[in-house]
Amino acid sequence: MILLSAIWGSSFIFIKLSVETIDSKLLTFYRLTIASLALVVFCNRKNIINCLKKNKLQIFIIAFLGNVIPFNLISYSEIFVDSVIASTLIGTMPIFTFLFSIYIFKKIEFTYLRFIGLLIGFLGMAIFIGPSNLQLGQDKIIFYFLIILSSICYAFSANVVKRVRDSSPSDVAITSTVLAAIICLAHVLLECIVLESYDINNLLLISVKSFVSATILGLVCTAFAIFIFFSLINKESAVFASQSNYLIPCFGSLWGILFLNEIVTSNMFIGLLFIVFSGWLINKKDLKFLL
Repeated sequence: MILLSAIWGSSFIFIKLSVETIDSKLLTFYRLTIASLALVVFCNRKNIINCLKKNKLQIFIIAFLGNVIPFNLISYSEIFVDSVIASTLIGTMPIFTFLFSIYIFKKIEFTYLRFIGLLIGFLGMAIFIGPSNLQLGQDKIIFYFLIILSSICYAFSANVVKRVRDSSPSDVAITSTVLAAIICLAHVLLECIVLESYDINNLLLISVKSFVSATILGLVCTAFAIFIFFSLINKESAVFASQSNYLIPCFGSLWGILFLNEIVTSNMFIGLLFIVFSGWLINKKDLKFLL
């Protein structure tokens, strides 16, 4: 879980470097394509076909809400906000995973301790999106909420993974990633050919730094990380696996400060502490090995 947090925490840096010269929609398509090619090497085609046949709706939801939507939203948002901000707001995923697990999927029971943790988490978000984080312009708040929306999509998708029948975590990871890449391909072709809203000559402007960052993003932060994440869900639960996300802000902030010279404000730091503590309280029952 700590390894997963470190990998996903670094993904926000690679996204930031990639969107410098790569369109956010194209980045999502390339990221998922590279991840799909890497994962397909280890797959059994028969298992993948069976996985899709038996779980059409679940796989589509995981592909669309767990990959296509959040990848696009985060990539687009990081054109305007720092990677530290993006990684911290994604740390709210355990809160939403908890809500979906209780009220929609009925996977865990309600407790007052978890309710208090939930309130602390939302308080942490309010502190994080405070006056000091809006000092560069009120227009940035929309990108904060786009990232939180990505967190909600991830949370719903994580709960759906547990609903997939007769398939291993690797089969689910590979099938959903390949489907997500196909959906993104259709989106990119629509943009380029039908709507003609993307100039193909922009490909010549892609820098080596952005290309390498996007490739690492696909191979390590998507393919390898997705496999670990789905394995955690299968072994434990969506709520347990989502705990990796409340450690993501810690690693995201660390990598952003070390490699991109980004700044952590007092509001961000206090909000981060509230969000992390919230995730711990909500999942305290699942963390007996830490007590």
